[in-house]
Amino acid sequence: MSSELLLQLDPDSKDSLQTQIVAQLSLAIAKGTIPLNSPMPSSRHLALQLGVGRNTVMLAYQRLLDDGLIVTHPRRGYFVNPDVERTRILERYQDREHGHNIDWNTRLAEKPSQWQALRKPKDWQLAPYPFVYGQMSADVFPIQHWRECARDAVSVRAIKSWAVDRIDHDEPLLLEQIRTRLLPKRGIFVEDRAIMLTVGAQHALYMIAELLWRKAAVSVGIENPGYSDLRRLIERVGAHAKPLAVDSDGLITDAQLNDCDYVCVTPSHQSPTTVTLPHARRQELLHSASQHDFVVIEDDYESEFNFHTRPEPALKSMDTEGRVIYVGSVSKTLAPGLRMGYIVASPELIEELRGLRRLMLRHPAANNQLSVALFLARGYHDALVSKLFKIYQKRRALLVTCLEQELPELQIQASLGGSALWIKAPDSIDTEQLALKAKELGVIVEPGAIHFAQPKPPKNFLRMGFSAIGEGSIAEGVIALRRAYQNL
Repeated sequence: MSSELLLQLDPDSKDSLQTQIVAQLSLAIAKGTIPLNSPMPSSRHLALQLGVGRNTVMLAYQRLLDDGLIVTHPRRGYFVNPDVERTRILERYQDREHGHNIDWNTRLAEKPSQWQALRKPKDWQLAPYPFVYGQMSADVFPIQHWRECARDAVSVRAIKSWAVDRIDHDEPLLLEQIRTRLLPKRGIFVEDRAIMLTVGAQHALYMIAELLWRKAAVSVGIENPGYSDLRRLIERVGAHAKPLAVDSDGLITDAQLNDCDYVCVTPSHQSPTTVTLPHARRQELLHSASQHDFVVIEDDYESEFNFHTRPEPALKSMDTEGRVIYVGSVSKTLAPGLRMGYIVASPELIEELRGLRRLMLRHPAANNQLSVALFLARGYHDALVSKLFKIYQKRRALLVTCLEQELPELQIQASLGGSALWIKAPDSIDTEQLALKAKELGVIVEPGAIHFAQPKPPKNFLRMGFSAIGEGSIAEGVIALRRAYQNL
């Protein structure tokens, strides 16, 4: 660890300097700020830093030795005891640390931590059967190609380009690659000034909400079941979230849309049911938007993974009035942790979104922008999507077969593709309880109730992703899920 430790000593305190040093070092050890088995600063160095006599520090270290918090190694100095019991230290100094803490509850404008939200077990990667949605298995990540692009992005010339503060500008090469390589596959042809980079699709939706929906009179239509975090976002900015019914073809494009100011839709693979909005309904949606003067927000995730037919063209490609705001990302193909997305909209709107983004975070990390741009420009992303298509197609077919054999009671929503299955269990099954039982057997599945907007949502739906689980583990995972099901 660094030898620099900034301790705050109070010469007017009733406690001696030695006691203050002992207390602050003890808390730092207990909290892990100074890791176990790491070296302590030398007594001479710490005394110089604190402006105290070396004997004061030596006496403090002796007390820490007596308490078993540090140990000595001959000719190497003092080290944090690797066997220290941290909870005991925290209990000893609890009053000292928390006696006068500020009450944040009286200052918070809202409590986002208490909002109901999509959550995944933090340890899902340790589970042998992770049927978790929106994640990836490390074995499909293009390590060599990404390493090459990341290495080239830190050349001296590249660093001179991205190390400066770009204020509200984006990497020109990445904009070019999105414009010429990604968007044409969705039938979208625009200029660079109609595109803005985001830190993933969630960031894009947040900015749209802040810029367009922060009005009490705004009505935003959302699919039901649908993306729950979007529903929370709409409510947060004070707009009205209007649930819109979906069926086996996705959003129902009838009179329920007429009084909306905005309609949010996931047409390629409806979230969470995975169904695809047919071409006729896409036309009906755009016609209704024009007739009733509402704007469409198109979240076009997983458009690459249609296993039975050619992908439908994006709504944005059919938009002749600039009524569609298109949200895309590379999270579901390259890596969800990379957080690289984009918005395509009228240049006038993009200009305002850039102004808002500047106040939030300026722009996504410029080095990552360049790495992604190189990855796209060299054709590596196209190759990855082609590889993932084949892998996910096989995994999906295998998962469907195994579920039909082992758990015929479950109804799988028919769809054209995606990276997950939407499943309906018998009415008597609570999938929250099923998920808990399954986790005990190493199986991660996701209950579906959170996706519904009504106060008392159905509890017999669940989602099973297959992007993060290897093909060889699917059959065993379904058998384990069957055991959990039988133990309910």
